Amino acid sequence: MPLSITEKRRVALAYDGSEDADRLFDWSVKNIVRPESDHIILLSAVQRHEKSSPSLFNKKDEKPKEAELPMLSTTVTKVDEAIKDIEHHPQGQTARQRLEDMSAKLRQINVSSEEHILWGDAKTLLPRYTEAHKVDLLIVGSRGLSTVKSVFLGSVSDACLKNCPCPVLVVRNATI
Repeated sequence: MPLSITEKRRVALAYDGSEDADRLFDWSVKNIVRPESDHIILLSAVQRHEKSSPSLFNKKDEKPKEAELPMLSTTVTKVDEAIKDIEHHPQGQTARQRLEDMSAKLRQINVSSEEHILWGDAKTLLPRYTEAHKVDLLIVGSRGLSTVKSVFLGSVSDACLKNCPCPVLVVRNATI
């Protein structure tokens, strides 16, 4: 008998739109995902940029609003505003389409999934998402930066390893 979504293992996959992330998705589906017992949560963090949309600015001082939307909206109005921003944000539309395409691939192999676009810095939002939602495993890629570059550029995978309450699988791009 098939498992309900609440009984399935919830595997979150962080996706940044790169070719490496595409390979990570394919590798994860082939090596980690169990169609009969997994539910996949596709996560993409989109950094907001000042020039992306006029709605990002306050009228009186023309400074950008918060760098990220709250991950969990509590009102219908905030949800509607976030959806409108996605529709008009150049990266948001691309991220949405990519996640929908990945979800369609998962449906073809009978894997249930959901897609979420998180507005802001992935290093902050991925751990915050795993804290706020039931996630049994987070899969992230690693570009394999040297220690020096990683210190200066920051590392999403490192932040997830340190701050996520669930197990985190970091997959080096060189291995996939």
